[in-house]
Amino acid sequence: MKQRTVKSILAGALAMSMVVGAPTVTFAQQVDGSNTAIAVETRAKKQEGTKAPAKIKAQEVGKVTCTSAGKVNISFKQKVTYTDALRAVITDESGREITCKIIKKNKSLLTVSASGLVKGQKYTLKIDGILGKESAEAVVIEKEFTAKGMKTQSKVGKASVQGKNFVVLKMKSAAYYKDAEVMVKDSRGNVCTAKIVKKAKGNVKVWINGIKKGETYTITVNGIKTKKEKNYGSITRSVKVK
Repeated sequence: MKQRTVKSILAGALAMSMVVGAPTVTFAQQVDGSNTAIAVETRAKKQEGTKAPAKIKAQEVGKVTCTSAGKVNISFKQKVTYTDALRAVITDESGREITCKIIKKNKSLLTVSASGLVKGQKYTLKIDGILGKESAEAVVIEKEFTAKGMKTQSKVGKASVQGKNFVVLKMKSAAYYKDAEVMVKDSRGNVCTAKIVKKAKGNVKVWINGIKKGETYTITVNGIKTKKEKNYGSITRSVKVK
């Protein structure tokens, strides 16, 4: 009689636990002098139709490479899409913005064409308007790279100082220009305020603010090439002011 009563109680407990989703319950009852443990196990039912929220992953850049033609290629570790506000900005170590534009984009690669990259110089590339595979919002990517330098067969024959603040670079062969820019540094590596005031096939005239006697200036002109070349590159020449 006792055994039937215990079994009835256990059966009732099992039925109740299945209905309310109770945690595991264990009953131990001595029946007819023998130590018999009867376990009743129930597991809480998983809520249906619920999923863990997707973790938004910031887009990661795989590799940044710079070609001799002034193209900067950015590869991505994940497939990406772009917003209408997609924008690229390149700045040098002094924070000066370098002229650039996005010329190619796909799910795994973005190519930016830059004007005025100097070989060996470090630059920071910033891309705004990229969506990762699981991203709901656009992310901003910032990456540093070192310019390979743009090839050109253009060569400077002679560099001379004219007047108080001008330097003229005489070309060995006819030169052609596109978005030409100039960068000037003194002997300590400080960037000087400068601009191109004249571009001709035979020479380039550069204005440098505050030229000092005895100082050596390194002048780099970007966006220059010979007639037979396809790509525009850069020329560099140092001149000492006497």
